[in-house]
Formats: sequence, C-alpha cells, structure tokens
Amino acid sequence: MSRCMRAFGKVLEQLTTFFYHEQFKRITLQPMTEIIQHEQEPELQQRMLRQWARTKIREASYIQLAGGFLFTTVASCLQWQSAQDGHWSARACFYACMLLAFVAIVMGSQQMLLLPSEIPLQDSKDDSEGIEATESNNRYERELKLKEERYLQAVVRRLCDTRRHDGSPNTILVFVMQAPEMFLTGSVVTFLGGLCSVVFAPLAHQTVWDDNAKIAVGFGILGAFCIVVFATASFLVHSLFCLQIDHKSKMRWLVADL
Repeated sequence: MSRCMRAFGKVLEQLTTFFYHEQFKRITLQPMTEIIQHEQEPELQQRMLRQWARTKIREASYIQLAGGFLFTTVASCLQWQSAQDGHWSARACFYACMLLAFVAIVMGSQQMLLLPSEIPLQDSKDDSEGIEATESNNRYERELKLKEERYLQAVVRRLCDTRRHDGSPNTILVFVMQAPEMFLTGSVVTFLGGLCSVVFAPLAHQTVWDDNAKIAVGFGILGAFCIVVFATASFLVHSLFCLQIDHKSKMRWLVADL
C-alpha cells in the first residue's frame, strides 16, 4: 500500500510540475531535502536555509512581476471584439488566467514576507554620538542576530519534524512552497489556451481559405516553432547548469557540433 501511495505521489508530482519539473527540483525539492539531511550540522543547515530563502525570494519577485504583466495583458485581451464575439472558451480561459495570476501574486507576496532573510546591520556611528549610542546599537544588532538565529532554528526544526519516513520533505510543504510557480504556470497555459481559441474558433464555422484561415496557419506555424525552440533551450540550459556532473553526456552532441 505504501509503495502504491509513493508511486501515486511521484506521478502527481510529475503532473503538477510538468512544465517546470527541473526548476522545481532545483529550487524547491532539492534544497529542502538537503536541509533535512544535514540535521547533525545546525550551522550548515541555517546557512543553507538562508541561501534557499534568497533564491525563493528572487523567484517570488519574478512571479509577482510576471503575474502582474499577465493580469494586465489579459484584461486588455478581454476588450478584443474577436474575444467578445468568439467562442465562449476564449473568455473562460482569459478569466481563469486572471484568477490564477492573482493567486500566484498573493502567494508569492506571502512567501516574500515570511521567508527568512538577512537582517541588515546598522552602520557604525561617529565618535561624536558617544560610546553609549554605539553600545546600544551593538546590543540591538546582537538581539536581532539572536532573534534571526532562533527563527532559523524553528524553521529547520519544523522541516525536520514534518519529514516523511524516507527522509524526504513533507509533501504538503513541498506543494505549498512551489504553489506560486504552479499557479503562474497555469495562468500562462490558460492564456495560451485563450489565444488559441480566439485564433482557431472561427475555423469551426467555415473552412474556406479566408483571412481567418491564413491567421490560424501563421499562428500555428509560429507557435510550433516557439514550442520547439523553448523545449530545446530549456533542455540545454538545465543541462548546462545541472548540479550533477554525469549530465555531461547529455550535451556531448552539442560539443561535437561546435
């Protein structure tokens, strides 16, 4: 039974992160697993947690920017006459895109506020301000540093306490930490679905070689080209910056061509 559940969990993980699975492993799953595995080294765990938090904060910033761009873009697309008069699926996809983008922005903002970050140290004061002010600032900095250390310890302890029997991070926590990217990806997919509906829906009413057919063919060719280029570029980028050395064989054909 446990094997079936693990297999089902793997399949579900692959499905929910299909469009960004390699990035999901690098930015979310692998750092959480490494933090748990170094339970006997608390200082190393805290450094790893800080580094992971910085990465997730950058990711959340990107999600906010991309989600806001999608939201405003789709709001403009809904004003198109072709979207208003076309098939209902176009408007449905556009509304779904706006909703998913909004949720991605909110969840990304939540993670940015809660993820541990470096506490900036106060600049040293001039001698004219007196020794008491300097000592007060130093004491304040020490208190902030101690508070940050306790916060990091608490986060690491929760990650370790909620881990699964095989030592991997809790599935629910992994899902929560990658949820903003999942919603943003869903927003992009539904936006593309809305565009496809606007372009190809007129062909369902008539199959004559008119302007709508020409637009659909041009859009289809360019879309297929973009998919191929995106898939190839993503494969090469992840192979180039992969953390495992044995991935050299994946790029051997590229090196041979060069």
